[in-house]
Formats: sequence, C-alpha cells, structure tokens
Amino acid sequence: MKKRIAFLPLFLGVLFLGVSLDALARDLTFEERLRAQEAIERVYYSHQIGATRPFEEAVPRAVLEEKVRRTLQQTAAIEVYWKTRVTDEMLERELERMSQGTRLPDRLQELFAALDSDAFLIKECLARAATLATTAR
Repeated sequence: MKKRIAFLPLFLGVLFLGVSLDALARDLTFEERLRAQEAIERVYYSHQIGATRPFEEAVPRAVLEEKVRRTLQQTAAIEVYWKTRVTDEMLERELERMSQGTRLPDRLQELFAALDSDAFLIKECLARAATLATTAR
C-alpha cells in the first residue's frame, strides 16, 4: 500500500510539470497514435510469460492499426450515441484511478516511460483506452 501512495505524487508531479498549454492543444496523427500503441504493446509483450517470437511477428502492424482505429471509433461512437465527449478531465481522473489502484506500479511506470513520460500521450493513448473500456460496459 505504501508503494502505491508513494507512486501517485511522483506520477502526478511528472505528469503535470511536463505539460505546457501547447501540449494540451496538440492533436495526434494516426501515425503518432500508432507509434504510441506500439510502445505500449511492447511493454505488455515484454512481460508476457512464454513469449518467444519477436515482437514484430507476434504483434503485426495490422493488429496495432486495428487497436488505434477501434479506440478512435469508440470515441466517436460515445460522442454520437451517448452525446458524451471524452474530456481531458475524464482522462486525468482515469490516470489517477490507474495510479492509485495499480497492483503493478513498476509496470505502470514502465508504460509511462515507453511514452517518454509525455503527459499528453499518456492521457490520449493509455488513459483513453482504459476510459473507453470502462465507459462501454
């Protein structure tokens, strides 16, 4: 429990100190989202027990593209059908939930590092997917 509590201030400090107003206003291209998704999947794959194939073979580009497309489609669907926009505040709350509730703080830190501790990328590519997963239930 102490590790989780100690992890949250560290994460929030890294998240908010590195954010500028320009970063908040930027958009991500499909390719940028794809690169971020690849970084996330590489972390997951590196911890997969029994994984013996090279990452590129086990997780082809088409799989990454589909994940990015699905996230974008789900975001649009929530906006169209439920008239709800996924806001920056929602993404921040999801990151707080993830940070406070994680059973693997080192893994979460590894995911942040894979995204260059870029607060915008973390929110858009890690928290958004988690937010959509919980919203779609």
